[in-house]
Amino acid sequence: MFTIWAGVDIGKEHHHCVVLDARGERWLSHRVGNDEPELLELIREVLALADPDEVL
Repeated sequence: MFTIWAGVDIGKEHHHCVVLDARGERWLSHRVGNDEPELLELIREVLALADPDEVL
């Protein structure tokens, strides 16, 4: 099992999310627009990388 971290750089028009593991390897690097459907899809993508038992 891996621990992952997600960070988001917030902007007015776009956001950029990066997901890293404990070794510093990038699992996801994604730019999304500042609108609800794109942000919800990003959340789904990040959660798909996680162990469902570890999501709080």
